[in-house]
Amino acid sequence: MIENTALYIHIPFCVSRCKYCDFFSQTEVSQTLLDAYISALCNEIKFRKDKLSIKTLKTIYIGGGTPSLLSISNIKNLFSFLKTLFPLNNEMEITIEVNPDDINEQLLQSYKDNGINRLSCGIQSMNDRALQFACRRASASENRRVLNLLSEKWGKNLSLDLICGLPCETQESFMAGLQEIISFNPNHISMYSLTIEDETPFGKMLNSGKLKYDFEFADELWLKGKNFLEKKGYHQYEVSNFAKKGFESRHNLFYWNHKDYIGCGSGASGSIYDDEGRGLRWTNSSNLHEYIKFWSDDNVFEREELPQVSEKIDLENSIFEFFMMGLRKVDGVKESEFEMCFHQNIPSKIFRNFEKWEKKGLCKIINKDDDRVFTLGENGLLFLNRFLEEIL
Repeated sequence: MIENTALYIHIPFCVSRCKYCDFFSQTEVSQTLLDAYISALCNEIKFRKDKLSIKTLKTIYIGGGTPSLLSISNIKNLFSFLKTLFPLNNEMEITIEVNPDDINEQLLQSYKDNGINRLSCGIQSMNDRALQFACRRASASENRRVLNLLSEKWGKNLSLDLICGLPCETQESFMAGLQEIISFNPNHISMYSLTIEDETPFGKMLNSGKLKYDFEFADELWLKGKNFLEKKGYHQYEVSNFAKKGFESRHNLFYWNHKDYIGCGSGASGSIYDDEGRGLRWTNSSNLHEYIKFWSDDNVFEREELPQVSEKIDLENSIFEFFMMGLRKVDGVKESEFEMCFHQNIPSKIFRNFEKWEKKGLCKIINKDDDRVFTLGENGLLFLNRFLEEIL
């Protein structure tokens, strides 16, 4: 039986693909397809609930893709079904990702009516040249329209996404954009460094020489943005995330704290752990039509192999993931949390590495309330990947 877990729901549809994006989504979209997908998705959610004996949820996160492409009737049908499976209440964090040019007053009201209380809005930039080069649908003026609408009509938890260092962005334009979005008083800001993956359009342009990119400038720009946000009252609590006190993403903390989470939808992943800390992870088929066909038959998934790839996470890899995710948090990890997950002490190799990094000023080992806390702190976080390489 699993209690108090997190549910991730993937909506793998986009009107168009941004040049930096390597998430799974497809641009074939129609209302008929959305309706069929939601029906199949509901069947999968019920199957996971029953199979894993899930009693309660602490958070729901609807991500994508572009979940704001779901119609008002899609949202109503999905949440009507969820309410037959789980006790939903106002204390839960229920998030949906939205694209600025999909949002109108009617859609916002439908989110409220169905219990959604947190929006994650992909602003990304307030520079038109950068937005156009990245093939973002929304312009800077469209971003302003939705920010004004949210300020007037939403009145609930709001997170804004920014990408630091998009091509065509300058220090002046980025900092001006950051100043502008702060004026709308969001509760939470995710500020990501641009990652250029080989298979994305940006990656292909970079590898062919059609795109010149200054990674050092992007890093410097991110640090300027970080310092600015902290001065404005947003504390960094994870590598790329900043929040006002009490508005940290509770859903994402399930990932960073090595907790069970259930992933449903085409391309979604989920992970569950046993009492010793070993895990099982699944990733659903990213063949959308295969996914819909399989989960649309109310009986077939009881007798046939699920359209997913599964992997067992052995103890060694689970321990590594505990530190890989936990050390992303500025507050780090607690020794008691490790012992609770794995019923053993922190391995000596990892403990020695913490001590070595503490001597270099890149780690802190803090004794607190009969516990020890291990954190890379503000400086060590910049070298997280190097630390992880040393404990492999």
